[in-house]
Amino acid sequence: MQRRFSTFIGIDLGGARGKTTALACLSYRPHSNHSTDAVVQWVGPRADAGQPWDDATIIAYLAQIDEPVAVAINAALTVPACVRCTVEACPGKDACEVPAVRWLRDEGMALAQKAQSSCERERAALAQDQPRTTLGSEARSTSRSTTPLPHARPRLEPYVHRATEIVHHYSRGILPRDSLGAGNGPIAARAMHLRRALTTYGFRLHHNLIEVAPRATVHALFGARAARGYKRDADPWHTRAAIVEGLADLHFAPASRLSREEVLRNDHCFEALISAYTGYLWQRDNWRLPDGVFATDGWLWAPPMEHS
Repeated sequence: MQRRFSTFIGIDLGGARGKTTALACLSYRPHSNHSTDAVVQWVGPRADAGQPWDDATIIAYLAQIDEPVAVAINAALTVPACVRCTVEACPGKDACEVPAVRWLRDEGMALAQKAQSSCERERAALAQDQPRTTLGSEARSTSRSTTPLPHARPRLEPYVHRATEIVHHYSRGILPRDSLGAGNGPIAARAMHLRRALTTYGFRLHHNLIEVAPRATVHALFGARAARGYKRDADPWHTRAAIVEGLADLHFAPASRLSREEVLRNDHCFEALISAYTGYLWQRDNWRLPDGVFATDGWLWAPPMEHS
C-alpha cells in the first residue's frame, strides 16, 4: 500500500489536562527530482486560542483537517495482552494460547535471555581488562571479575509487557528499560481513549494513526548519546539544535514563526516535532509492519539503525 499523506501531526502526549502536551504539524513537499522535504508549519504547547491540548481540543483540531493526514502519537496505543483479554477464568500465562502471550513466553524470553548473556560477557571482559594497582587488589578483582554475579531470570509479564517493547529494547537496543511496560499507566489510558475517539473521524491504527517514540527515533538516527542528551544534558538546547540541523530534509516554513525556538526550548515541543518527523519517514521510506503478533499487540514505529 502506497501512503499518500500530505500532512503529519506529531503529538507528545502528557497528562489529561493537556498542560504537558504539545503538537507539531509538518507538510510533505515532493520535488521534481523525486526527493522530498518535510516542512514544519507550526509547533506549539497550546492551541490557537491559548487553551492547553486537552482531549476535546486535540479531537476538534484533527477532525477539521480536510487533507490526507497521518497522526503519530508519543504514547502506547495498545494495551498488554492480559489487559485486553476477555477470558473470564485465566488458565495462567504458561498455559495461555493467546498469540501475544505465546510470543512473550517463547520469542520474547529468548531475546531477553540472549541480551542478558551478552551483557554478562561484556561485563566480565571489561572487568578483566581493568588495571591492577596492588597484588592484594589484583587478587580480589580477579576473584570478582572472572565469575560474573548471576542475574535474576528476566521476567516478561503479559499484563505488563507488549511484544514491540521487548523487540525494541532487547533486540534493537533503542528503547530504554524504563519504557518497558509503557502500555500501562495514565498516559497510556489517555492514548487509548484518543484512539477510540478518533476512530469516529476515520483514524485507524497502523493506517493513519501510529505509535512512535521520539527517543527511539533519535537513537536510531543519531545514536544513544544524543537520545539521552536532548533531555538530560546540562544544556539540552545544543543537543536539540544539533539534532534538528542533522535532519537534512526538515525545514521550517516562513510562517512557522517561533516554532523553531519552541522546539529548542521546550522538550515537549521537541518530542512533538520528532514524532511528526517519524510519521513523515514512515511514509517516505514505506515502512512495513513486521509479521507476527504486532498488528493486534501493537507496534512502535522507529527508523532503521544508522548509528551504533
